[in-house]
Amino acid sequence: MLGRHTLLVNPPLINGVAFTRQGRCQEREEVLGTTKPPYTLALLATLLRDAGCQVRLIDLTAERRTIDDLIRQLDADGFTPTLIVFPSTTPTLDADVIEMARLKAHYRAPLFCFGPHASTTPQASMLRAPEVDGMFVGEPEEGALQLARLPSLDAAGEIASLTWRRDGTVVPHRAHGVYAGFNEMPYPAWDLVPLRKYSLPLVNRPYVIVETSRGCPYTCDFCVAPLHQGHKFRERSAKALVDEMERGHREFGLDFFYLWGDTVTLNVRTFTAFCDELIARKLPIQWFGNARADNLTDPAFVHRLRRAGCWMLALGIESESDEVRKEMVKRLERQKIQLAFRNMREAGIKSFAFFIFGYPGETAATIDHTIDYAIELDPDFANFYPAVPYPGTALYDKCVREGLLTEEDWSRMEYSYYLLRSNGLDERVVMDAINRAKRRFFLRPAYMRRHLGDVARLALTKQAIAWQVLSRTVFGTRVPDTTSPKNGDRGVRPKPEVRLQPGATTDATTTSSRTVASGR
Repeated sequence: MLGRHTLLVNPPLINGVAFTRQGRCQEREEVLGTTKPPYTLALLATLLRDAGCQVRLIDLTAERRTIDDLIRQLDADGFTPTLIVFPSTTPTLDADVIEMARLKAHYRAPLFCFGPHASTTPQASMLRAPEVDGMFVGEPEEGALQLARLPSLDAAGEIASLTWRRDGTVVPHRAHGVYAGFNEMPYPAWDLVPLRKYSLPLVNRPYVIVETSRGCPYTCDFCVAPLHQGHKFRERSAKALVDEMERGHREFGLDFFYLWGDTVTLNVRTFTAFCDELIARKLPIQWFGNARADNLTDPAFVHRLRRAGCWMLALGIESESDEVRKEMVKRLERQKIQLAFRNMREAGIKSFAFFIFGYPGETAATIDHTIDYAIELDPDFANFYPAVPYPGTALYDKCVREGLLTEEDWSRMEYSYYLLRSNGLDERVVMDAINRAKRRFFLRPAYMRRHLGDVARLALTKQAIAWQVLSRTVFGTRVPDTTSPKNGDRGVRPKPEVRLQPGATTDATTTSSRTVASGR
């Protein structure tokens, strides 16, 4: 069995910077003040253990460890992997593959990858990462389980959701992976990870993810979520969710949970049943998650969320401009946005609002209007991001079509950089506007008076992150560089000679042709 000794590994820090590589999330630790627990790896670990595999799950990012540390540990324990699986993202792919290739070379074990980038541009990614034997497209659970059960790598073509390499030729996937067992999935193997390493800002408490739903019916053109999990909304039962939270509290002493779904409150009827189940069990726990403003317009529903332990909800507002939101295909009415924040404030639920700067068609004036709007809405917390054209999204296609991209370095496709140029906006203008927005929002006397305790707790619980954000916001300190290795850096490899299966075409053809030609 190929997966008899399976190593599941979250790659290490990149130049000292921690990234989240979970689901569609692919951001630096500083964005939310924490790296998310590796939920998908923990779920895979349970599925593989149940299938008879011996499994090691190592989160090198959370533990701040290196590949050399891991090799020493595995060798000392006598654990020789026969299969290595890791998550990766658009900005981390290059660095992750360099590190994971060292594991592959040491143990001579096949190397497989999953994540949002593998789902959106699998063939272009395989061309770029010759050490990787295959990438799972879509949800990885069933494909990874099927792979582990194979007698050898020669039979990998049986896995429909796998883009893989056969004799130097990239063979495309035939189907998008969907986890049919989602509704009845087992408890994730949280016993294999150091839960104390995942702590929330403000409360400094450990937490884990509980996945409520998959799939997003919305069509925001900048988001990779539907490309990774599809548009069909699937949700788990109220009982299954509360059972999982109760077990986490009982076995690990957890009292905070991240309800994981693109819009956890989307189905008001079933989510009300979840809240009622939590209330009935009287569990001493709190939770947070993502929502949409137009799901929070009923005060009674929002108050029920609070009674059920809702601590914080994050809402993507994106822009003050109705026209810009329309261009994003972000259908969200201004009146409902204001009502949602008022309802959360009255119910005692903390609010976290997200805004995007520099979307195609924006100007410096519309960005300033959005800053004013963020202050007017007055959420408890806010963050401001540059528009990121992730390959595979409609936003990326639009930017390529209109010639707006200044470069196609995947390692810069994250919230620390802005890669577009139009209407007088460029990286300097947009990133300066983001710092200005943070200063105007967080340094208001009224905000400081109301949130002095939160600011103090953040500074105490996440000192390094708080200093990084403050130094960039106030003093314009540059972000630590995690971009693609330059010539002469360790791990640089020559451009490989790779081929596509006859008749196949690359996904994101513009990206693959330009980046492969440049050797990035």
